[in-house]
Amino acid sequence: MKAKFSPLQLLDFKLLQSHYGYEVTEQDNLDLQELFSTYSVEINFEMAKSEENEEIQLLTTIEVNQDMENPKPGYQIMVEGGATFKLKDAENIEERLRNNLSQFSTLNMIINNLRNIIFQITNLGPMGGYLLPPIDITKLLQDKADLQDKK
Repeated sequence: MKAKFSPLQLLDFKLLQSHYGYEVTEQDNLDLQELFSTYSVEINFEMAKSEENEEIQLLTTIEVNQDMENPKPGYQIMVEGGATFKLKDAENIEERLRNNLSQFSTLNMIINNLRNIIFQITNLGPMGGYLLPPIDITKLLQDKADLQDKK
């Protein structure tokens, strides 16, 4: 099938920060998938829209197992990325679809880029690659909106 391109364009993506650490584990027969499933994951993001050139800028930070008081054994990871997006022919796109593309899709794309970076960073580590689990983007957006409402 021939692919139809989205009106949402990823203009640029940059990795701004990455920190990787490894907490030594003393267990020999450790179930890595079970351990990885216990890691806490924090995702923070800031979005800005430029009316002038219709660009959307998104800064996103993902922290994995960053509980400094009681970290789980294994990986401790922080990555931060920034991306610039543009909606092609935005004025001709239905408002609901435009909102979905500019919020849901942009965040989903940057998290996927950061997921790949996390996997690449950890793939050479002592426990092999850590693959960030699927993220509920709708819940992230709702939590962000709730937080902003409280402020």
